[in-house]
Amino acid sequence: MKVVFDLDGTLVDSTPDLLVAINRVLTEYNLPISDRLENQRFAGQGLMPMFKATVHSRVPEWTEDKQNLLIREMFDWYNRYPVCYTRAFDGVPQLLNTLQRENIKLCVISNKIYSLTSQIVKTVFPDIIFDRIYGSDSGFPPKPNSDSLKTCRQGMDASEQLIYVGDTEIDYETAKNTADQVFIVTWGYRGKEVLLSKGIKQELFVENPMSLVLMVDHTKER
Repeated sequence: MKVVFDLDGTLVDSTPDLLVAINRVLTEYNLPISDRLENQRFAGQGLMPMFKATVHSRVPEWTEDKQNLLIREMFDWYNRYPVCYTRAFDGVPQLLNTLQRENIKLCVISNKIYSLTSQIVKTVFPDIIFDRIYGSDSGFPPKPNSDSLKTCRQGMDASEQLIYVGDTEIDYETAKNTADQVFIVTWGYRGKEVLLSKGIKQELFVENPMSLVLMVDHTKER
């Protein structure tokens, strides 16, 4: 069995570091700063779409070149300091350690670039061995395209289960026709009401990290 995780909003809360980068640049240009709610609303598609949406919502009349200047400055700052305040969600380290002890292979697929994804994973979870770590520049289109998830099946027996765990509708779209089972965590960046409004069934929700262990074990027994 393999369990494939989304990164931001599923394993880690990266919002504090993202807001530092975003608000540093917005402040320099005398623009209204962002907050956690706005940042999480734009989460899921990747860094550049997030930065672009943040800038465009404030200065839609600016030229594309001028908007791109701010976007690049945000990315450059975040690229230098991606994991100062980023932390694992409560219970996630115990979840990963439990799955690892059960000899379940673990993977991460993020819409962040690989270097950032890998740095965050290795910093926050130094004791966890991940079978694969994929970013948006790992040779696959970004999620919700499922090509990266499909490659996680390589080396698996036909009878083995592939489980995907994320926190947004983008994760659900990525996995619904590829993984044997998809679970959507409720501690992430969307919340139950938004997830339900996107057509995601409540029986796929995971309320806390350790309950996911039971769900994985149940899937394994099928």
